[in-house]
Amino acid sequence: MNAAQDWEDVSLFTPYLNDQALMYDFANCLAVQTFLRMTSLPFSVRQRPNVEFISPNAVIPLLKINKTLITGFDAIVDFVNKKGVILTTHLSETQIADMRANISLMHHLLKTVEMYILWKHDETYAKVTKPRVGSVYHWPLSSIIPFMRRRAALTKLADKEWDTKTMDEVGEQADKVFRALSAQLGTQKFLTGDLPTEADALLFGHMYTLITVRLPLTNITNILKKYPNLIDFTKRVEQLYFKQ
Repeated sequence: MNAAQDWEDVSLFTPYLNDQALMYDFANCLAVQTFLRMTSLPFSVRQRPNVEFISPNAVIPLLKINKTLITGFDAIVDFVNKKGVILTTHLSETQIADMRANISLMHHLLKTVEMYILWKHDETYAKVTKPRVGSVYHWPLSSIIPFMRRRAALTKLADKEWDTKTMDEVGEQADKVFRALSAQLGTQKFLTGDLPTEADALLFGHMYTLITVRLPLTNITNILKKYPNLIDFTKRVEQLYFKQ
């Protein structure tokens, strides 16, 4: 891989994953780690309390290579691809279109489900979201920052017309995503066959997060359990790239 020649001293900056990161941020940080492991490019993970403020556009995670900063899953994948390291060379145009559709489904619909649970569901906000967001601040910021971020998140949900949805309706949207991804995966090793792509990295990030996160609410996890091939996929990717 010719990219490795100028791929030195590369760091991936994330929030504190166990104490601070929210579900969708944790999923994206894990997805980028998985993608980079799939490419075999070396990197180190650096957890910091203020990554969203270091990031030029507040998007995380943040990849730093020399003096270059790249933020977010899509931009990091694109950056690596431009260096000639591409996981999709074996795919047809139709498969690439399917892969992009799967990524879009996770970025938009699944992330919105996660946002709703974290910010709209009162018990989850009180027991999970507020403590995690406030964990890196002293009082009174530990209360003010979560309050401000909740207000912003609820506005985003309202813009998507999700603020009036019931939890059952949100569950139906989650089921829609899982059903589509499960059908795409089928009995294959990865979403498009025997070789992984960035869509598999993103799927693993979200599935692992949903399976392992502890929430007062269990309905989304229970819906996911209806799709054992997604659970098996998650175990398989973890074994392949994180337990070597």
